[in-house]
Amino acid sequence: MARNTRFILVLTLFILFAVAVGDDVEGCPPGLPYSPFIPYFRYPADSAQACWGFAICTFMEADEARKQQYGATALVMGLVPLTLRDIAWPERRTVLVSAPLPFIAATAVRALGLEPTLAADVEEERLRLWLSWMRTGWLTNIKAKSNIMKALFVTVTFVLLLVSYAALALVEIYSKRSALGCPYPIFCLTWCLVGIVPGAVHSLFASWREDKSGRAGRETAVQGADEAWPVQLTWAIYYTAGTLVFTSIMAITVLELFVWVVVMFAVTGASKLLALYISCA
Repeated sequence: MARNTRFILVLTLFILFAVAVGDDVEGCPPGLPYSPFIPYFRYPADSAQACWGFAICTFMEADEARKQQYGATALVMGLVPLTLRDIAWPERRTVLVSAPLPFIAATAVRALGLEPTLAADVEEERLRLWLSWMRTGWLTNIKAKSNIMKALFVTVTFVLLLVSYAALALVEIYSKRSALGCPYPIFCLTWCLVGIVPGAVHSLFASWREDKSGRAGRETAVQGADEAWPVQLTWAIYYTAGTLVFTSIMAITVLELFVWVVVMFAVTGASKLLALYISCA
């Protein structure tokens, strides 16, 4: 009799546990952790598949190995903005110019990821290597081209940048979104566009310094390294925010990570080519 009672008790507890688990995952579509680029709005908006519920379902269904993968891909995503914008360029981010750029042009160049530096302020060997690189490259030798070709290069690069921005927005919309604010669809694109703010602050302080002291900044691959502390603080906040934004994209699969990196390569390449053409115009 006691044995039957214990059996019935255990069976009852098991059934209650199964019902509780079923209630927790009720409404969650199966296979979410293994389904890249499935947006939450593919499911009914008035159910558990709304943006936050969709993300919760993804993590609830993921096994421990998949959760470890999510953590690893998040670390790689956090390196994307710093690595591509800071390193993926000859001599990191500097572009040599013959004269100080106008404020708007300097702001645009810095916002797009390059740092204009006066050619007169660099070493002769460095200048020789730069001129050699500019003259031998088909894409970089823009000064030797006619005005029509220059305008064509700038226009095509600008269009490519817009297409890359559109691709970046689509990738984020069709990913699992950002943990900073799930329903907001374009955190990463917003971060790219907000680069105009530190670029403007940097250009403003650089023009003040040049007017006051008559000297240009030294060549440096670190944006704002030779400027006042507000410039350095602005760039630090910007890049810290970028790392946070890219790391916060939730539940990235390996395929999604690959697409993210390819799209960011396109965004970075188009941005820096356009910045180069603006500085050489």
